[in-house]
Amino acid sequence: MAESERERLARVGLCTACSQARTIRSAKSSEFWLCERSKRDSRFAKYPRLPVLACVGFEIVRSTSL
Repeated sequence: MAESERERLARVGLCTACSQARTIRSAKSSEFWLCERSKRDSRFAKYPRLPVLACVGFEIVRSTSL
């Protein structure tokens, strides 16, 4: 059964809509959320504890389509 967007948001939190987050899948299909901001700023965890409910580095993904 596929996970709904609402379920994913509840499980992951803000990272689902953050331009600094990237999904990493393991060989066993586990999903991890990498915070790209952690590469430049040590205040941010490389793999934050989920769900992320508040984050000072959150940047919403902007649509590039017109």
